[in-house]
Amino acid sequence: MSHIYQRICMVIALLLLAVPAAQAQFNFLPEIRGGIVARGVDGGGDLFDPERIGNANVELLFNAPDLNAWTVIGELRPHIGATISLQGQDSYGYAGLSWTFQAPVLPVFIEASAGGVVHSTMFSAEQNDPARNFGCGIGARIAGSVGLNMPLGTSLIATVEHLPDFGSCGVTDRAATNVGVRLGFRF
Repeated sequence: MSHIYQRICMVIALLLLAVPAAQAQFNFLPEIRGGIVARGVDGGGDLFDPERIGNANVELLFNAPDLNAWTVIGELRPHIGATISLQGQDSYGYAGLSWTFQAPVLPVFIEASAGGVVHSTMFSAEQNDPARNFGCGIGARIAGSVGLNMPLGTSLIATVEHLPDFGSCGVTDRAATNVGVRLGFRF
């Protein structure tokens, strides 16, 4: 499992190294977010149980000016991210689109995100495990966030995400609902 963490960390580091070169031409990467995630909150029990809070999240949001021509209000941005388990559970990477609406007067925003997810079990499960199937290792990611803009381009963001696999392993849907708190940095 540790080799998967090393690969994910290497990809994130390479993405972060590309940021200064991209920003020299235009503001390609306007925001980076990072924080912690509590896993499986839909299973009942204590939300603040230390056993659940064992995941780190990083997300990059990009500028796409042509996409904003489609929105009357708010900002539409592509995103890519990863949630890495620090407790030996599966990790996952995701990508999609986020729509952010800034409240007119208050320093508050709401955000809706949708896209796809790829779980690390698709690559790390044993050879005959159904999790290695193409349909089981991938799924959808739907998320909603509420954020508070703070000084110096930072923001505090609470996020709820739902990760269904639509029963693609031949078993009932094994969806997970996770809750996270992240800190965002706008450039």
